[in-house]
Amino acid sequence: ASTPEEQGIASEKLAEALLTMQKNKTDIHSFMIIRNGYMVVDAYFYPYDGTTVHEVASVSKSVMTTLIGIAADQGKLSLDDTMLSFFPEYTIANRDALKERITIRHLASMSSGLDCTAANDEQTLKEMRPSQDWVQFTLDRKVMWEPGTHFVYCSPAIHLLSPILEKATGMTALEFAQQYLFEPLGIRDALWLTDPQGHNRGSEGVYLHPYDMAKLGYLWLNKGVWEGKQIVSSEWVENSVKVQMTTGGDDDYAYGWWIPTDEPAAYMAIGRGGLRIIVVPQW
Repeated sequence: ASTPEEQGIASEKLAEALLTMQKNKTDIHSFMIIRNGYMVVDAYFYPYDGTTVHEVASVSKSVMTTLIGIAADQGKLSLDDTMLSFFPEYTIANRDALKERITIRHLASMSSGLDCTAANDEQTLKEMRPSQDWVQFTLDRKVMWEPGTHFVYCSPAIHLLSPILEKATGMTALEFAQQYLFEPLGIRDALWLTDPQGHNRGSEGVYLHPYDMAKLGYLWLNKGVWEGKQIVSSEWVENSVKVQMTTGGDDDYAYGWWIPTDEPAAYMAIGRGGLRIIVVPQW
């Protein structure tokens, strides 16, 4: 920890920001700033006090794609492996040449082409949740576009990365994360919800402490290095925050990370309800 001034930040501006949040009754649970490796703000707002893990919603997607990156670094899978090659035991509806071409890369960059919509508060996700088999539900979707050509925000597609990782490594996403990501970073209280078949939810369901969310951002800021050890390859880190798909909106998409179109030097992991890990390397 450090005083803001020691890291080139004015305390009065931070105090003004916190007071504004209070005055405007901003619905916020925690607010943390790390600069130069030092924590300069660590604020919590009633009723959350930071002592318990907090749902991170779609920030889970950034965790999931990170695990895919680590597995790729280990040679357990390739981004160009096809989606269907991991599910030979499934009888899949709407199977065609387009579906055969969907790869892990397409799933991770939201460009699978699967029939999916984020409209109506993620209607396709709402339809998947009550289904008895989330993998079957997603594999059965029609393919509407050539894979790799259209960005469509699709949580079910990202969910497939979890059973794919499981098949490639013989470990659940949580087990793999604990060994190769969470434990090296000192993250010990993580929870991760599962689907009806016991697969960790690839697109959601991770619970972390705010300071552990900050560790993930700091890992990215330092090109995948934590305390002198390369946890994720620098190549994966760089590619994961390089625009893979333009969205036509305020933020473009990489591999689980969002890139603001008006501030390409920054990148974010974003979850429903305002959950954010924001990394600004030049700051």
